[in-house]
Amino acid sequence: YDLLCTARAMSDIYEENKEITSKYVHATSKGHEAIQIALGLQLKAQDWVAPYYRDDAMLLSMGVTPYELMLQLHAKKDDPFSGGRSYYSHPSLKRDDLPKIPHQSSATGMQAIPTTGVAMGIQYLEKHKIKEINSSLAVCSLGDGAITEGEVSEAIHMAALKQYPILYLVQDNGWDISASASEIRNSDICSYFEGFGKIEVVRTSGNDFIESYLTIQEVLKTIRKERRPFMVHADVPLLNHHTSGVRMEWYRDDLKDHAKRDPQPILQKQLIDHGCKKNDLKEIEKKSQEKVLKDFDNSLKASDPDA
Repeated sequence: YDLLCTARAMSDIYEENKEITSKYVHATSKGHEAIQIALGLQLKAQDWVAPYYRDDAMLLSMGVTPYELMLQLHAKKDDPFSGGRSYYSHPSLKRDDLPKIPHQSSATGMQAIPTTGVAMGIQYLEKHKIKEINSSLAVCSLGDGAITEGEVSEAIHMAALKQYPILYLVQDNGWDISASASEIRNSDICSYFEGFGKIEVVRTSGNDFIESYLTIQEVLKTIRKERRPFMVHADVPLLNHHTSGVRMEWYRDDLKDHAKRDPQPILQKQLIDHGCKKNDLKEIEKKSQEKVLKDFDNSLKASDPDA
C-alpha cells in the first residue's frame, strides 16, 4: 500500500508541476500500480526485466527510489540509468541486489526482441551448463497498443517455438496513443498470443493487487520450474494522460468509467476488511506524499549533465 501511495503521489506531483515536468515527456503508472507492484515485489536479483514507459510503480517495488526516478524525469546528471540522457521510466540497471534491466529504445515494443534474446541466453547457459543461472527468467512488459508492432510478433514466435523462460506482461488499458483499442486492432490480445501456440495465457484483474499478486506468483513459480513462456493479460484502467504531451481531456470520454476501477480504493477496502485501521492507512498515504514532495524538490536542485 505504501508503494501504491508513493507511485500515486509521484503521478500527482508531476501533474501539479506540469510547467516543469512537461518539458521532459513522461508517462506514469496511475491506474496500473497494482499489477506492476505485484510483479516487481516478486522478481529476484538473478532475473532480467524490460519495463515499459509506464512502469514506474514496478521500478519502485523492485527497489528503485522515487528520487532516482525523478533524476531521470528532470534529465539530471546523477540519473542512475543514463546520466540524464533517457526518457523517463526507460531505465538500464545492473545492481547486484536487483533484477537486471537492459537498456532499450524509447520506440514502442522495441524491448520485445532483446528481452526474448535474454531469455534465449538464459536457456543456452542452462542447457550447456556454462553458468549457474538459479532458475533465472526474463520479463517483457508491454502496453496493449505495442502488441500490434512487428517486433513483438517476431519475439513471441521464437519464444513459443524455442520455449524460452519468459513472461510477457501485457497491461491492457484499452488505449493506444490517443486511439482506442477498437481503432487499432482487430483481435483479442489473449487470442492473438494463443494463436502462436505453446505459450500459456493467463488473465488477471490488474487493478486488484491481491488477485494480481497471486496470479504472478503462480506464473513465475511455473516458469522457474518448467522453463517455458507465459503471457499475463492484466486488465487495468488508465487514470492519467497517455503521456504528459498527450492529454486525456483532449480525446477521452471514458474517464468516469475508468475511475470506478481505481486500484487504490480497492486495495484500501481489502486491507480494512483484513483488519487494518483506516487511520493507519491515511498515515501511510501522508508519509508517502511527504517523501515524494521532498524527493521532488531535491531532484530539481540536482546538477544538470555536462554539455
